Amino acid sequence: MKKINTPNPFAIVLAVFLSLFILSCNTEVQESPTRGTLTMISSEDVYPIINLQVQDFTRIYTEASITHLSSSTRDAIVQLLNDSVKLIVSPREFNDEEAKVIRDNELDVATTKIAYDAVAVIVHKKNALSRISTETLRKIVTGKTQRWSEVPGSSLSSAIVIGLGEPNTAVHEYVKGRIVKNESFATTLFPCTSTPEVLSFVRDHPNAIGFTPISWLTGLSDTIKVLEVGDPEFKSDSTVTELEYFAPHQAHIYRNYYPMSRSVYIFTHKAGRGVARGFAAFAAGVDGQKIIVKNGLVPATMPVRLVQLQQQ
Repeated sequence: MKKINTPNPFAIVLAVFLSLFILSCNTEVQESPTRGTLTMISSEDVYPIINLQVQDFTRIYTEASITHLSSSTRDAIVQLLNDSVKLIVSPREFNDEEAKVIRDNELDVATTKIAYDAVAVIVHKKNALSRISTETLRKIVTGKTQRWSEVPGSSLSSAIVIGLGEPNTAVHEYVKGRIVKNESFATTLFPCTSTPEVLSFVRDHPNAIGFTPISWLTGLSDTIKVLEVGDPEFKSDSTVTELEYFAPHQAHIYRNYYPMSRSVYIFTHKAGRGVARGFAAFAAGVDGQKIIVKNGLVPATMPVRLVQLQQQ
């Protein structure tokens, strides 16, 4: 009689396990620009607007999950270069030190400009001042002008106090590079930990002057007003001889009239084909740029249509 071989139970279990393993590998969800996870950091300066883009992106692409964090610009860049995150949004380019780290380590960093932003100058409504020149700003923030009675147009006589973000923030770095330059800050500088603290400081101190990103001007307290700023190098016509002053409005930023404008960038590190690449493309695309326009910034990748341009 022919002997019938009985299947080995262990072999059967092993075969089933291997089949399931192979099947799971074949059906594993692969990351793509619109599917997967991403942790990203935006500079506090532009966090409100970028967060709207994140919300819209994940609404459209439901298989994408983004954890969006806010930090100082310096910290965001450090985390990007340390490979802690794959994407950050910054209102400034890399400085010399950061650029050297990228070159020396041959880091795979890509740059996408997505918007034009600006730094606004704010004062309390009890101050009659409505406009200020960059030269007057320089004298204030370096301590050469210490009382409001020395500032043309101000109705105050009290000592000037300055509200500004701490040194690692992009606004602080911008004011240092654009206004202070090679001089030192005044001793009356009050270092704020965040933009909301700058706004609160000016709201609560009639003798204060502050600097804030325009992303945070929505819903501004009625006790705070935004100043027009003038600079001899920024004018609406090359034949103009008198100093012109411009508010940080989209049209003035777009036409390079407002003298305290800057660019906003997305930086990615080892983005590959994942969600970091997808979000960068979205922010620079039609839908992302519509959010930029709707919330007061100027789009960098799409045509701009100026409906109205008037100096206020």
